[in-house]
Amino acid sequence: MEKVAQNQLCHRKAIEAAVHSVEKSLEIAPADPHRPAYHVSPSVNWMNDPNGLIFYKGEYHLFYQYNPFSPQWGNIHWAHCKSKDLIHWEQLPIALAPSEDYDKDGCFSGSAVEHEGKLYLFYTGNVFTTPTGLPDDLLQQQCVAVSEDGVNFRKDSANPVIPAPPAHIGQTNHFRDPKVWSHGGKWYMVLGARHNHLGKVLLYQSDDLLHWEFKSVVTESQGSEGYMYECPDLFALGGRDFLLLCPEGMEGEGQIAGYYSGLLNYSAGTYEHGDFTKLDEGFEFYAPQTMTDANGRRLMIGWMPMDGHSLGKTWAGCMTLPRELLHEGNGRLRFRPAEELKQLRKRHSSVRDYAVTEGELHSFPEVEGDCVEMMIQFDLQRSDASEISIHVRSSSDNQECTVIQANLSKRNISFDRNRSGMGPGGIKECRLETGLGDMLQLHIFLDRSTVELFINDGVRVMSGLVFPDPESIGIRFAAKGGTAYIHDLQFWTLQ
Repeated sequence: MEKVAQNQLCHRKAIEAAVHSVEKSLEIAPADPHRPAYHVSPSVNWMNDPNGLIFYKGEYHLFYQYNPFSPQWGNIHWAHCKSKDLIHWEQLPIALAPSEDYDKDGCFSGSAVEHEGKLYLFYTGNVFTTPTGLPDDLLQQQCVAVSEDGVNFRKDSANPVIPAPPAHIGQTNHFRDPKVWSHGGKWYMVLGARHNHLGKVLLYQSDDLLHWEFKSVVTESQGSEGYMYECPDLFALGGRDFLLLCPEGMEGEGQIAGYYSGLLNYSAGTYEHGDFTKLDEGFEFYAPQTMTDANGRRLMIGWMPMDGHSLGKTWAGCMTLPRELLHEGNGRLRFRPAEELKQLRKRHSSVRDYAVTEGELHSFPEVEGDCVEMMIQFDLQRSDASEISIHVRSSSDNQECTVIQANLSKRNISFDRNRSGMGPGGIKECRLETGLGDMLQLHIFLDRSTVELFINDGVRVMSGLVFPDPESIGIRFAAKGGTAYIHDLQFWTLQ
């Protein structure tokens, strides 16, 4: 008991040191016109993966990877916030800090479950095994912390509850990101793993949340699919079992998040699934996690990574908007902005039946801003343009702008940030689905530095970060190769 008390004291002191650092950073951090207004983002310092998403005692809880000492990655803690409506988030005390032999170099990503009224956090304890701490010089073990009040957490004396994967299955230096759920009276966990340069997702089973038995490998890379699988999340929706994961080293891709659709046989531990599908086809989207709320919705939040240090920022990264996941029976997910986001709407403008003619940039009074929502329907039956463009965060001379373009002849959507201001440029493209019908719908959210585009009611999504001049708030429309008809445009400034 004395050792447990000492460990708890050590953890409290580690949290106090982190809080002190954050308070000191806040004293000198300047106001930043690029820091998002309605997305979850750190007031100062580094943020990465969302963790522990859960609806607990009537409120949404979001934990996330956080470095309280720097706007760069390192010294990873779990920060914590909660919300009653998915919109207004209250920052809570830091939940987890590195303090024990098994997690002294970081409390890495994981998940949360409720059991007998208590909130359990599962996370990966990280230890660097050499002084240099190279990417492979790690010892990663699975740990648990418990809270009676949902705010203060005690690391369990049984930690690490999973010290290593089976030797012939995985490596202890790449073994992380536990996602836990219940099914049929038992607890299950999926973990990301690596073995012989092949990514894997491992399945574990438990009766009591503390004693875990390895069950199976539910999926693994055949070589081209990546050398490590991070941030797995497995859930049932609409008659299918969806497995979300982030493959590192997938051929032809950088940082990517996607999913499989299949069926999990809990008894055998087998998972038959189809092809890998991207969750988001933009620039910044990684490490998504899902939860189910009191209304039965499956909600997802992802991380939008950013190199704040190179941009001269005192903060780095933000979360995406909460997105509801829908499955309509074809094995594909559809993504919709959470209904609660409508609460942010303020001043409203609309345009109907407008011809965007070739050769000029079209704009409308009051349709401008850096914190806005816009829904546009283009009438494809009436339009004969080959390309339709929307320029957002545009300067008065349009030399600075972010361009969202529909190429109707190539049947794709592009997100071009080569003239977006500071930060990385580039162009991302995604295919438009066949059978478009009469309308093309684009639903756009801007939040100072974030752009999130939902295409055709969420069949595709593209997310990215841009850092333009704060005065670049114009929104303009253009057509090429003919005329494009706006059937309907609904616009709101957001609080």
